Amino acid sequence: MSNVEWLLREATDERTLRIKERNVIDDARWRASIERLQLGPGLRVFLSDVEARQDLSIEARDDRTDRWVGSQVTIAGSAEIDFLDGIRTQATADHAVMFRPSGRAAAFGLKAGTTFHSAGYGLAIERIERLFDGEVPASLRPLMEDEVDTSRIVGMRGNRLMRLLAGSLFGHGLNGPLRILMMEGAVIQLLAVQAATAAAQRRARSRPTLTDTEREALHEARRRLLADMRAPPTLGELAVGVGLSEKRLNAGFRQLFGATVFESLRNERLAHAQIVLRSETISLKEIAYRVGYNHVNNFISAFTQRYGEPPRQYAGRRSATAE
Repeated sequence: MSNVEWLLREATDERTLRIKERNVIDDARWRASIERLQLGPGLRVFLSDVEARQDLSIEARDDRTDRWVGSQVTIAGSAEIDFLDGIRTQATADHAVMFRPSGRAAAFGLKAGTTFHSAGYGLAIERIERLFDGEVPASLRPLMEDEVDTSRIVGMRGNRLMRLLAGSLFGHGLNGPLRILMMEGAVIQLLAVQAATAAAQRRARSRPTLTDTEREALHEARRRLLADMRAPPTLGELAVGVGLSEKRLNAGFRQLFGATVFESLRNERLAHAQIVLRSETISLKEIAYRVGYNHVNNFISAFTQRYGEPPRQYAGRRSATAE
């Protein structure tokens, strides 16, 4: 029996899932595949592919007593993570997190109609110290302290490499020792990429902070940018419209939203395309047109780069999983 407990917190119908190797659920509230694997001393991996049909709060409990650091990399979709001690964070494809919980439980909140396809891992602190040969990056040191009174979070911008490594943990086609070797390697690579990204962001935080006026201008720019994804304003038009230089607008977008102006536009277009692929059966040309791509090949290339597989393959896999 696993020592990880998942509790679907719902006032009308509580449900507890004790995870052994893999749990598959498909009912009126959610469709989910949740897997937990112990890959030897000090390393666990958690894999989830969830589609919420109602608002859900899923509580994960862990009775482990060793000192450990967790990580969550979202491949697609989003969830709110509540560590139940007042600390919360968002897990999205553009925002990966490493964390040190103060307790043994966390709740994942999903809104109806949303998905959460993600991979997480837990590493014993002693193992992390050995991997870094005692030279743990400064950006991760708050997670390594002996005792924590409140949960600690190190957030970072998610990127394609993180998502590809997280996706590889699902190990399609691999079993037994081959899968374990691949997963251990993927976790070590993820740790390295996340540490490097967190360090880069730590350096970036030394830059001048945004003023309230700049923040308001950036939120207004994002609203204008996404108002019509088929005919968005140019960077110059957007900058003039909100009273910022093009350079400051792009830098502000990266600082506030984690992506440049047109990276944000691309991400929103592809997120909308992903929703259409899950819910409708129409041609790729029509989907591309809806989200602002004039050429279907450009849409296919962008989607594949973002999500690691072509749109039709993605739609087919989602359909097969639902069956």
